[in-house]
Amino acid sequence: MKVVILAGLTPSTFFGHVALGTALRDAGHQVMVTASSDDVMPSIAAAGLPALPVMEPGMTRERIVAGAGLDGVPADPAERERTAGRWLAVIDTAPLPALLDFAGRWRPDVVIGGMQAYGAGLLAARLGVPYVRQAWDIHDPRLFDAGAAEQLAGELAELGLEGLPAPDMLIDFTPPSLRPRGAPPAQKMRWIPGNSQCRLERWMYTRGAGTRIGVTIGTTVADYDQYDYLQAIVADLAALDAEVAVAVPEEAAPGTRERLPGAHVGWIPLDVLAPTCDVLVHQSGGNTMLTALSAGTPQVLIPDPGQFRQVEMARRVAEAGAGVVVPAEEATGEAVAKACRQVVGDPGYAAAAAGLRREIEALPLPSEVVRRIEGLVRRRD
Repeated sequence: MKVVILAGLTPSTFFGHVALGTALRDAGHQVMVTASSDDVMPSIAAAGLPALPVMEPGMTRERIVAGAGLDGVPADPAERERTAGRWLAVIDTAPLPALLDFAGRWRPDVVIGGMQAYGAGLLAARLGVPYVRQAWDIHDPRLFDAGAAEQLAGELAELGLEGLPAPDMLIDFTPPSLRPRGAPPAQKMRWIPGNSQCRLERWMYTRGAGTRIGVTIGTTVADYDQYDYLQAIVADLAALDAEVAVAVPEEAAPGTRERLPGAHVGWIPLDVLAPTCDVLVHQSGGNTMLTALSAGTPQVLIPDPGQFRQVEMARRVAEAGAGVVVPAEEATGEAVAKACRQVVGDPGYAAAAAGLRREIEALPLPSEVVRRIEGLVRRRD
């Protein structure tokens, strides 16, 4: 079986595909992975998967969006998400001609696409092969989808479709108790973290006798405001007499270590860090959230109020009792430390997080899902 995976726009959207892509190759299938940004190619190759470049040289996401006449960011968070769906549709379908050219020579048997990889459904429809849509977080994509469908109305009409192509299989990582009401039927799959790895140091996978708190603010630490923000959080966490481990990209580590002399700092794979922590502080990113859930680690979530997706996912984790939400505009070092103290001091948070971990562990492994994809392809043949 030949499989092409469209992994989306960023390393974060790609990481959710690593376990299934690897399982497909381990089962003897040929796999090609591509993304709608050449920036993702190194992450794909580093994960041991074939990285297929399809973007024209110099074709950035900014140029693609500008060329489509899309500009302006709505103030309303829900409308902002619909607008993001339009942008993503334009960006992800830009390499479709190159993908069709590739597919004409390689002839895939199935197309797998991430939740925001809107080119995947169109590619599968044009090739007449099964389309598998795979989540990469616990977000309900309906607002994204509405914007994408509006943007792609012309392309969909050419295919005789009135809306986005319905997947032949929808793969979802969400623990059953966190699935929103009205969510479509899905093939469940256990979350296996696919984040980038590194040469480990002892402090990354071991902890002292006391409280250990993990902190990450995403994949970049770009300016002094972010350094100041991290410094304020770590300073207040130090008052809890806790060991603090801060995960940052390696290129940002020297400056961060200088500003945070009392903390462990470095590029720490989150699947290594999360199980060692009593609480993980982060910005409500989908991969980070699922990795903490799979480790049974309670969370302090700092969603951006303007990011509907982050707010909605963080709310569901908090309502399940596995975390505390601190809105970004209120996330002072003192407020984050207070939330950490609340989580560490109440064993109910750890119990709820452990329950969600057990739900995830009970879900089908990627190897089982591979067999169901094989059956999907056989039935289509």
